Formats: sequence, structure tokens, C-alpha cells
Amino acid sequence: MSRPKVSRQRKADLRADRVEPSEADATPASTSAKPSAPAPAVAPRPRLDTDDLLALASMDPAELAALMEGAVRADALEVGEEVRGTVTAVTDQQILVDIGRKAEAWMERGDLPDVHVGQEVTAYVLHAEESGVRISTRLSGSAASAHLEEAEESGAPVEGHVASMNSGGFEVRIGDVRAFCPRSLISRHHVDAPEVFVGQTLQFKVIETGEKIVLSRRALEEERAEQMASTFWKSVEVGQQLDGVVRNVQPFGAFVDLGGVDGLIPKRELSWGDDSPADRVAVGEQVTVRVLEVDFERKKLTLSLKDPDQAPWRTVGSEFVEGGVYEGTVVRLTSFGAFVRLADGLDGLVHTSRLAAGVPKVGDALKVRVLALDHERQRISLAPFVEGTAEATAEEEVVSGTVAEVMRNGVVVQLDDGRTGWLPAGEVELPAGTMLAQRFRRGKQVQARVKDASRGSRLTLTMRQAAEEDWRAHAAPKKPESFGTFGDLFAGLNLKK
Repeated sequence: MSRPKVSRQRKADLRADRVEPSEADATPASTSAKPSAPAPAVAPRPRLDTDDLLALASMDPAELAALMEGAVRADALEVGEEVRGTVTAVTDQQILVDIGRKAEAWMERGDLPDVHVGQEVTAYVLHAEESGVRISTRLSGSAASAHLEEAEESGAPVEGHVASMNSGGFEVRIGDVRAFCPRSLISRHHVDAPEVFVGQTLQFKVIETGEKIVLSRRALEEERAEQMASTFWKSVEVGQQLDGVVRNVQPFGAFVDLGGVDGLIPKRELSWGDDSPADRVAVGEQVTVRVLEVDFERKKLTLSLKDPDQAPWRTVGSEFVEGGVYEGTVVRLTSFGAFVRLADGLDGLVHTSRLAAGVPKVGDALKVRVLALDHERQRISLAPFVEGTAEATAEEEVVSGTVAEVMRNGVVVQLDDGRTGWLPAGEVELPAGTMLAQRFRRGKQVQARVKDASRGSRLTLTMRQAAEEDWRAHAAPKKPESFGTFGDLFAGLNLKK
């Protein structure tokens, strides 16, 4: 049986580690000899740890062979593999690239005519040999096929140039290889003008190889969207401004893609006016939105396209003031009055009681006077304005409204036409010992008569009946008539002495 061969390096290691006893124990031949200079220290060679040696010794031979083969393959390059490196030299015919491997890579100068030393490049392996690695920025032949098959198996994206479009989809060039991307797989969003992709260089996912190579850009977008969504929900908050793309437009609003997460802009939040969603935004449009509500449990977002700094109510008190007369347009009719638009997003109400000249039609122009401004509820009370007449509220007019506040001495009523009424405690019929708070509560609907309209839009109200007030006036005790002087009292009496 032949003995196993020992490599030269192993023999050298054994010689270095071996110490001859005769040399170690030898004594000087003469005590008179000068001691020699100490030998320079030599760094010990790194040795495997005992545990590592035991692990290798106990390893199954097949497992050890597979481990060694995997270590070799880890440093090997495959044909069609994508590599990145730095240009180290440029000649008339070749370009040398350092790709971080033992073997140096090279490509033909025609691949990158304007390249310079130090430039970072991305290329594909065409041939891999011990003497060198040939790479190219263009895939062709077996290298292209190997590259696409590997990409299909691993799911890695490939880069392709969209060459043309037909009724079914797009022709994509990956190096010299022709591939096809169906129209439905070019994007995860609806695209009105898909021809914009022609001429672009995009990344795709290989979903089929063989006689026909099929690509999908949508698959990549959906994968990236899922990754972005997990990060998005950790950072989103109310009031945050985000950039997105309009994905879909419906009569009730518009859906916006914020990068993997969709949010809804309700119709009321698209503009300060009554624009329809289709007139305000278009599919594919880039928009900046503000987050109004976040539902983390159902993963839903409510967005707004309105700019708070452009809110129409900001003009109230400056451009629109109490007592001012303005031109408006009737935009809506209800059972309690007509809404008149003074500006985009700024409507006021003309109460039915003030439409003595008749109810206008939607779209009619109407000149109105501002009676009252409710800044807290952002409401405007209007009245038709007729040249040469003064607008006044008739006393004894019956008005209705909602209790806004209950106080000890009276009740504040917000009237349906936008005016404010004050109902004193003395103008309410209450049983003895009953307080106002027991009869009135905030939000309750009430009716009353106008007792004093001298303060314009702030009216004094009463809930007492006029007949009762007249009865009380007649039933009130009168002051006794004067008896005159004491002498007048006894005048005409014949008193006997």
C-alpha cells in the first residue's frame, strides 16, 4: 500500500516546526567563546484551532468534498453573470477592468469608446478562463441565454431597451437578444399613452425563457411596492405632505399611489370649489397631497389636495364684511333657503323668510348683503339687496334655530338663517323652581319671536305669547288714587260738638 503524498508546502511546515534535540541541548565548546547575538523573533505560523481540527477530522468525506467544491465555485465566474468593476487601463484595442477577482477582466475598446481610467463600469461575462476574463456591455449568444436563464431562476432584474410597440406589447432588446413584454405587464398602473416607454432603458423580470423570452416590469414594481409599504406604515402620520401619482379617478374622488400604498382623495378634498374629480386631476398626474386620516388597522388613507393657506374663509373679514353688498350666484336650493356663491368655496345662505320677491333659480345672479358672519361655524347669513331700500328685520317675526349655549340668565340660539338670537330667562315660561338647563339643551331645535331687532344680526327673542303679555299688562295692580288732604277727606261731614 502506497503512502499518501505530502505537498511541498506541508513538508516545509513540518521542517519549520521540528526542533532537533541535539541543537536545543548543545552546550558551548568553550566557555571563553563570546555569546552569540540572540536570533530575531519569528512570527509563528497561524495554525488551526484544536476544535477546528477535530471538526474536520469528524466530518464525513462526502460533506468535506462538497464544502471544498463550494469554496472553489464561490470564486468562479459564470458566463452571462453581471459584474461591476473599475477601469485600470485603456489601450487602443482593449479596456482592463478590476472586478475584485484574481483574474483580470478585459473588454474591447469598441464597447466603451469614451471610457477613462477610474470609471465604474457594469458588464457581463462572455468567457472566464484562468488567463483572464472577457466581459462586454452587450450580451449575445450563449452568454445572453445563460444570463437570462439565471435571471429567471434567481428573480434578479435584467436591463433592457424598449425598441418598439405593437398591439400586444413591447419588443425589448437585452443585448442582442429579442424579448417581449405584454402591454399589461409594462406597469402596475393604467397608462393612457403607453408609447412613452418606447426608447427607454428599463429593468424587467424574466418570467419565461426558451423559444420566446417574456418579461414583466409590473412584477418588479409590485415587489418593490410591497417592500416600500412595510416602511411607509411605520412613518406615516396625519398632516404629513407626500408626493404621489394619480392611479384612478372616480366620481367620488381620486386614488393616489404613494409608492406601494394607495390613498383616497374624496371629492370634497380635491378643491375648494365643486369641481368634478375628472376636471381636477388626471390618471398619471404627479400630485402633492396632505394626509388627513390614517387607519392603521384597515391600512386606509384619506388625503387632501387642498392648500390650507388658500382656504376661501381666510378672505372673510377682509374682502367680505358684515353689511357689505356683493354679487353672487345661486348654486343650491333647499327647504329653508337658497345658497349663494360669493367666491370659489365660499357660499352664504339667504333664508326663506327673506325671499319675499320669490325663490330664485339655480344659476341666477343675485345681489346680496352680508347680514352676519359666524367665524366659529364658518357660515354667512345673506339677504337680497334692493337698491334704495334698507334691510331690517321685522319685530314679531317668528324664527327658528338651534340652541348653541345655555346660561343662567338666558339662551344663545343660532338661527337657521345664520343670525344669532338671545333668549333672556325672563322671556321663557318656566314653572316655579325650574331652571333653563332643565328645559333647554345644546342642539335642541326651538322657535321664538323677534322682540328686538335694533342690533342688526343679533336679535333679542321671546317665547311668551303676545296675548298673555297683554293680559298681564291689564292684570297688573294699579297704584291707588290720591285721597287728597285730611280736610278733604272729612269735607261735608256735619260733626257735632
